[in-house]
Amino acid sequence: MPESSFSVWHGIQRKDINWHPTIDESKCVGCGLCVVTCSEKRNVFGFDPENKKAVVLYPDNCMVGCDNCRIACLWDAISFPEIGQLKQLADLLVEQGTIENELKRKLEADSSLIVS
Repeated sequence: MPESSFSVWHGIQRKDINWHPTIDESKCVGCGLCVVTCSEKRNVFGFDPENKKAVVLYPDNCMVGCDNCRIACLWDAISFPEIGQLKQLADLLVEQGTIENELKRKLEADSSLIVS
């Protein structure tokens, strides 16, 4: 897949962030909930019709910190890395002022997001 709009997360190359789903094939029943849940734009999952199983096709498209597919999987077939690494990255982004600057730009661009 060509480089996507998801290739950078707050200035960090997405490929350098260990965050994506893993499917336990022994638990996957092939229902496709994960494919449907994550299909709006990111399309992390594909489907293998021969084995009737979901597959992680584009792991770096996964939104950093999101685990909606894990929650949607009623068979507990989806797991993610420990969230501690992400918390460390987020702490660094806060310390550097990256998030504060992004928030400021976003609120300046769309003042309807400001609660008064």
